[in-house]
Amino acid sequence: MRLRHIEVFYAVYRTGSVTGAAQELNVSQPSVSKVLRHAEDQLGYPLFRRHKGRLEPTDAAHELFGDVDEVYRQVRSLRQTAKNIGARRGGHIKLGLLPSLGFGVIPEAIARLRDQHSDVSFELDTLHSRDIATSLHEREFDLAIGYGSAAKSRLAVRQVGEIELLVAARKTDFVPADGLVDIEDLDGRDFIGLRDSGPSGAVLVDEIDRLGIAPREIVTARTYYVALALVQRGVGLTVVDEFTARSMPGDEIGFYPFRKPVVAPVSAYYLGENAEAGLLTAFLDTVEAILTAKPELRA
Repeated sequence: MRLRHIEVFYAVYRTGSVTGAAQELNVSQPSVSKVLRHAEDQLGYPLFRRHKGRLEPTDAAHELFGDVDEVYRQVRSLRQTAKNIGARRGGHIKLGLLPSLGFGVIPEAIARLRDQHSDVSFELDTLHSRDIATSLHEREFDLAIGYGSAAKSRLAVRQVGEIELLVAARKTDFVPADGLVDIEDLDGRDFIGLRDSGPSGAVLVDEIDRLGIAPREIVTARTYYVALALVQRGVGLTVVDEFTARSMPGDEIGFYPFRKPVVAPVSAYYLGENAEAGLLTAFLDTVEAILTAKPELRA
C-alpha cells in the first residue's frame, strides 16, 4: 500500500463512508473512491463491502487497520516532535533517569535551571541502569542519570553526588533504640529484597554477603515504591534510597540510617560529542548543588 492508499483507507475505515472520508481529507468523493479502488486492485482483495448505505470493513481490512493505526500514531508523534523542535529557542535536553530521582532532585534542578534560562526545554523518561549505554548511543537520550560510577564505552561520566540507603520499617514493627541501624539488625528479619534494584541495592547486598548476614527475603520487588507499599502493610523491612524516602507520605513508616553509612554514587552519562554539552554541564552543576545540600529527613 502506498501512503495515499493508507491515508484513504484509514479515513474510510474510521468514518464508515466515502463521504465522511472525503470531508475528513478535504477532497472530493470521486477522488476517495478512485484511490480506494486502486488500493484494492493493488492488494488483490476487497477492503470494504457496502451494506445498508455504509461501507463495512472486510476481515482483511480489520487485520490491516491495526498496523495502519500504529503508523498514524507514529505520524502524530512525528508531527508533535517537529512542532516541538520548531518551538525550541534556548536548547533542549532529553533526559533519562531512575524513578527515585524523579520525585525531588530532577524536578528541582529543572526548575532552577529554567529560572536562569527560561528558553531551555526538557523531555523526561525513566530507564533502567542496564539500558543507559544503549539509550545514549541510540540517541534516545542526551543525558542519563543513575546510580553507580562505572565507566561505559564511549560515554563521558561525571559523578554529581551520592545517595544514602536507609532502612524502611513500619513503626509498629521496628524502631532502632538510638535511631541508627546496624546491618546485623537485619539478620533473620522478614525482608523485601533489593537484588533487582540496580547499583544502589547492590551496595547493600555486597555488604550483607560480606558479613554473612541473612535477612529472610520473602519478597523481591523491582521498585522501591512497591517495596514501601509492602512495608506499609507489615510484610517486612526494606532498604530504600533517601530520595524515595522523602517522597513517601504519611507517618506510618520510619526511615533509619545505618550506623556505618551505606552510600552509592549518583552519576551522569552522556556522549562526549553531544552538541548540547555546555547546556548539560550547566544542568549537572545544578543537580550537584541540590545533592550536596540535602534537607533533613524525618525519622
